[in-house]
Amino acid sequence: MTYRIMQLSDLALQLLKNKQNGVIHSVYRKTINMNIDGSLLALQSCHSPLSPISLLSNLDEKTMEELDVDTNMPVEITDTSVIIGSSVFYYDSAEVFPCELNKILSPLDMKVLKENVETVLSSSRTGGFDVLYRNYRDRSIELPSLLLEGARNYLSQAYHCIQNGNDASSSVFLARLIGLGTGLTPSGDDFLCGMLAGLILTGKSDSHFAEILKKTIRDSLTNTNDISRAFLLCALEGKFSTAVNSLTEVPNPTYISSVFHEIGHSSGMDTLCGILFSLYL
Repeated sequence: MTYRIMQLSDLALQLLKNKQNGVIHSVYRKTINMNIDGSLLALQSCHSPLSPISLLSNLDEKTMEELDVDTNMPVEITDTSVIIGSSVFYYDSAEVFPCELNKILSPLDMKVLKENVETVLSSSRTGGFDVLYRNYRDRSIELPSLLLEGARNYLSQAYHCIQNGNDASSSVFLARLIGLGTGLTPSGDDFLCGMLAGLILTGKSDSHFAEILKKTIRDSLTNTNDISRAFLLCALEGKFSTAVNSLTEVPNPTYISSVFHEIGHSSGMDTLCGILFSLYL
C-alpha cells in the first residue's frame, strides 16, 4: 500500500535525504518510531502535534494501528519514500517546516508571554509539573508524589544557585531532572526542553549559564529513555515543535493552551513550565 507524508520538519527531511536505512525502534497507537542511522524519527497519524522528529502521514489513528509493522523491522529510505514492509510512505511533496527556534523576544513581548503562560498553567490540571507551578514557593504545601517533591527541591536549589552566580551547581541540580517522571517523555525532560527554548527566547542561549547547562545535560543523557533523549538532543541544537516555535508570535492564552495540551498527557504543560522558569531568570 502507498501513503503520503504530509508534513515533516527540515531536520527530519535532512535525515531522510542522507538515505541511510534503519529499523523500527518502537510501535505505539499513533506513532511508529524509526531508528535511522542512530537518530530517531517518528512516523505519526495525521492529527498528531508536529515535533522536530515528526513525519506526519495522511493516515488516521485507526489505520496506523492496523499497519503490519513491528519492532526491529527494516526501514528503507529512498529519494522519495520511506518503505516499511509492504507500506510505502512518499515524502517528496510533503510540507516542510523549519524547526529551529532563533527569535529573541523584546522585553515587552517577554512580559506578555510570561503573563499568558502563567494564565495557562494556573488553570492546568495534568498532574505534572503544572502542580509545581502552583505550589513552588510554599514548601508547607505537600505535593501529591515524592517525584514532584524531589523536582521541587532540585528546582529550588537550582534557582538559589543561579541567583548567587553558581552556574555549575545550578546545572547539576537541573540535570537531576533528566529521566524524572513517567511516560515516553518524563516530566523532568520536558521541563528541560522548555528551559532550553526559554533561554533562546530571552536571548540567553549563549550565556555562561546556558553553555554549562547544555554540557551538563549532554553528559547526563544516558539517564533517560531513547525517545526522550531524542527530544533533548533536538532542544540542545535549538530544534523544537511547531507549538514552541509559535510562542515567538506571543499568542494569547487560549491558543497556547490549545496547542500545548495536544502534546502528550502532561508534556506540553511540563514544557511550558520550563519555558516560564527561563523567563524568570
